[in-house]
Amino acid sequence: MSFVKFSSDFLLETFTLVDNLFIMEHLPYLDEKQIKVYLYGLYLCATPEKQNTLDALCSTLDMTEAEVISAYGYFEDMGLCRIISKSPLEVSYLSVKKANQPPKKYRGEKWNDFNTQLQQLFPERMLTPNEYNEYYMFLDSCRLEQDALLMIVQYCINLKGMGVRYPYILTVARNWVADGVRTVADVEEKLKEYDNQSEDMRQVLSALGRKGGAELEDKQLLLKWTRSWGYELDAILAAIKSLKGGKTFAKLDAKLDEFYRMSIFTVEQIRDYQAQMERLKALAISVNKNLGLYYESLEHEIETYIVPWTAKGFDDGALARLAHYCYLTSVRTLEGMNNVVNRFFSLGLLTEASIDEYLNDQIAQDGKIRKIIEKSGSSRQVTKSDRDLYRTWTADWGFDDALILYAAEQAAGRTYPTPYINQLLSTYRKNGITTVEQAEKFVAAPTSSPAPQANFEQRDYSDEELHSIITSIDKLSEDDV
Repeated sequence: MSFVKFSSDFLLETFTLVDNLFIMEHLPYLDEKQIKVYLYGLYLCATPEKQNTLDALCSTLDMTEAEVISAYGYFEDMGLCRIISKSPLEVSYLSVKKANQPPKKYRGEKWNDFNTQLQQLFPERMLTPNEYNEYYMFLDSCRLEQDALLMIVQYCINLKGMGVRYPYILTVARNWVADGVRTVADVEEKLKEYDNQSEDMRQVLSALGRKGGAELEDKQLLLKWTRSWGYELDAILAAIKSLKGGKTFAKLDAKLDEFYRMSIFTVEQIRDYQAQMERLKALAISVNKNLGLYYESLEHEIETYIVPWTAKGFDDGALARLAHYCYLTSVRTLEGMNNVVNRFFSLGLLTEASIDEYLNDQIAQDGKIRKIIEKSGSSRQVTKSDRDLYRTWTADWGFDDALILYAAEQAAGRTYPTPYINQLLSTYRKNGITTVEQAEKFVAAPTSSPAPQANFEQRDYSDEELHSIITSIDKLSEDDV
């Protein structure tokens, strides 16, 4: 550790020097991320007190490790740096002036004709030895014909003007070589493809609201969409209509990539998909409104909740209704509603009509239970425990409401009326009593034994239990249907 160092204030007041050769020869041909990596790395070289790690650089620039490593790989190819180690990443910045000196000597006689023709393409300036060397290395590495490369140079000049530099030209050449271009005939075929798509490109540019001609990158994208991915022009134009906000080639490429991964290729498929997304968006808004929620972006909600719910078979009305009942029972989150949706799915209640029918049955049943509670001398609300007991008395023990109400009357005035009703009905069941008349005779008989008074501890009901109808909705089972 150094015993003397600059203060942070001093460092902030100093400068990071960038060689003019870098700005002139390299910067115009770098993308935004490459520029950020080079300049910030240069800054770190001059300020060793900074946290100088790959993780810190990625965090500061909001880039992935792969993007940073790729950028430095390109700089190494250009002679701007040397990668000492890839794991962990260690990079040494090199002199830009030395980067512009050819590292390899080539025999002049091999390149005489090429040099002459290449210089003739740039009558306004003299090419540097470094430029020639870059072309030589490229031709040696990819086995592209010299005349084919000269045609590519001419095409780039026609597209960008005399100011075009070799990094751009060689980037175009690399892309074409990757597409199988090796000979003059291959270049002619590539140029013919571009010419054949001129009318398609005109319509794409018009739909995007672009004025002026197409860039080479635009032409390559259109070829990818049509030749590699198999899209017709009408599908591409339909995809443009689906774009939100500013319409650019980058956004169109991302949208078509999305469609391609989902096997959506035709105009009809694109329209169906867009209509489906609009429906899902409207459904998400309805669900959020009923839950008392608001999200500016709905993509995550649609992907995580709405699509899986609709895939289970729930109709839009059913989900909107469930969101409303969730709100009434203090379930105010999408994850909480997801638990409710899964419970109703287990019951096979997927439509708005079936859910309404179920809830109406619950309301009617709660009305009967409420009368029983009132007959017993209480005025409290219906709980899940009451519903469970009522199901036992009717479905399992076979008693009708009249006999249950009679038992409730007998429990009136008791400290714990509900347990007493249960005990009394249990006695009726044991003695085969199924009607009110039989129960009255049984009570009047001198040999009858009234139901014993059980000792029960006082029970405190939770707020959740005191809600009616679907208070315990997250505990529903098939027996509730």
